[in-house]
Amino acid sequence: MSARTEALERAGKRTYGAIDWWGGWRTCILACLGFTVLFVALGAYMHNFAWTAGIDAASPQFALYWRTLLILELVGVGVGTIGWWAWLINTGRSIAQEVTHEEEVRRIAVFWGLVGATSLVLYFMASFFPNSDGAWHQTAVRDTAFTPPHIVMFYCAFPLGITMTIGTYLYGRTRLPKVYGAEKGFPWSFFLLIAASVTEMMQVAMNEWGHSLWITEEFFAAPFHWPFVTYGWLASGIFALWAETLLRLLGIESEIEQEKAAAKPAVA
Repeated sequence: MSARTEALERAGKRTYGAIDWWGGWRTCILACLGFTVLFVALGAYMHNFAWTAGIDAASPQFALYWRTLLILELVGVGVGTIGWWAWLINTGRSIAQEVTHEEEVRRIAVFWGLVGATSLVLYFMASFFPNSDGAWHQTAVRDTAFTPPHIVMFYCAFPLGITMTIGTYLYGRTRLPKVYGAEKGFPWSFFLLIAASVTEMMQVAMNEWGHSLWITEEFFAAPFHWPFVTYGWLASGIFALWAETLLRLLGIESEIEQEKAAAKPAVA
């Protein structure tokens, strides 16, 4: 243990190893588990109540089962997103920029956990739920922006993509200054990734407009579906996040070796 780490512990500050449960692993495991439970539960809810209470938007059953869910999603995602982003910014201001190598490695592990959770959200929002929505359209044909599949996708899964991409950037910006500090500028990796989630959300409006006035069926090759391909290209920026932080890990290893070499007594 380095002298700096011992000083931090004496000062009462928490220090965790990169692979400790309270270090990097917890973020990845709990976040991925939480999102999986949420999305599987929403999928089960949709399959149980879509046809029985989701056909007639003017019925009391629709108001009970689907408008209630819509409000819960908007409030829950909205409050949770603003609260998390605000916490990241406020706590980031009080965290010392100069940290030990052990702490920086732990933060990179947490960052990787957030990237993994973001990948999971992007999978559900761009694959799992759109497949269900396509099946709905092939049976119910065209509908509105407030159908059971759309209420789950447009007002929960898609916004969570924006929540996670921007939140992951805020974590890197406030916790990993040697990789994403202000002096480094805004990274292209996060520009592409955040643009992907925003593009997917904006594409929803264009997609509904196109289906309402142009083609009612769900043909993947329809022109107003082309931006979904652009979303996939933009989302590939997520791979650069691992590369950028991996390079920093190699840099940390080099710095540790240099410190060890400098600490060795000179041989007469």
